[in-house]
Amino acid sequence: MLLKTGIGVLFFSSLLVAKVSVDYSVSFVGMSMDYKEYDEGVLLDSESSSYSDLIGTELKYKYKIQDEGSSDYNDIVFTVMALYGNTQYTGSYIDSNLGYSSLASTTSNTIYDFTLEFAHIYQQTAYYKVVVSLGFGYRFWRRALSAQQIEDYTWYSIRPSVAFSYDYKNLNISPGFEYQYGIRPRMYASGFNEAFKLGAANIMEFSLPVEYTINQHFSLYGSYIYQYQKIRESAVVYDSSGIGYLEPQSKAYNEYIKFGIVFKY
Repeated sequence: MLLKTGIGVLFFSSLLVAKVSVDYSVSFVGMSMDYKEYDEGVLLDSESSSYSDLIGTELKYKYKIQDEGSSDYNDIVFTVMALYGNTQYTGSYIDSNLGYSSLASTTSNTIYDFTLEFAHIYQQTAYYKVVVSLGFGYRFWRRALSAQQIEDYTWYSIRPSVAFSYDYKNLNISPGFEYQYGIRPRMYASGFNEAFKLGAANIMEFSLPVEYTINQHFSLYGSYIYQYQKIRESAVVYDSSGIGYLEPQSKAYNEYIKFGIVFKY
């Protein structure tokens, strides 16, 4: 009990001598999707979209803590992204044996992504910083191929990342790399009482954010993001008739464009 009390006192004491600031940002997001499913290397189906087909919003809250006399500082960042729109499906009917491209249709999509991130910023020079962070996230993708066939992909993830930040006058450029290791990946499909337990769901991400400062309270923000996503095939799940199915492995090459406003306090 005394140890917990001591830790609490030290934490709040550090806040009293620390410099604290808060950033809020809101961004428009467009997503280009290139998703493909495979069975032993044979292409089964695909989903594709342009930046204007899948659109949405990203909201970000950043809490910055910097000790007096130190050039380094810490960020706590919470991000929510929501996307909606259509992709073009190319594939075939289940059990039709007609092969890829025998069916073309439109898929309705809903994507949610949540991240809580803890970052430490090493101030190398007046213009150059290194950002090392660890994030914890959750991703949800609803893929509605038809009213009767809806698939929900969900997983949690651990998200380590590193970024290199450079300031030039009012411009900041911060290229970064992030790896998302999926935890408890699942796919829930209509017509099945049991979830498909996916073998893995991991993402590698490269980002190139750019921020232009207007004044001490306001800046403009833009970012390009490239993601490589790989989902391994699931274990077999049986429907009500006793027929076994599995979710095949898939790969996705997704790109995002973001434009937004940052408010600083």
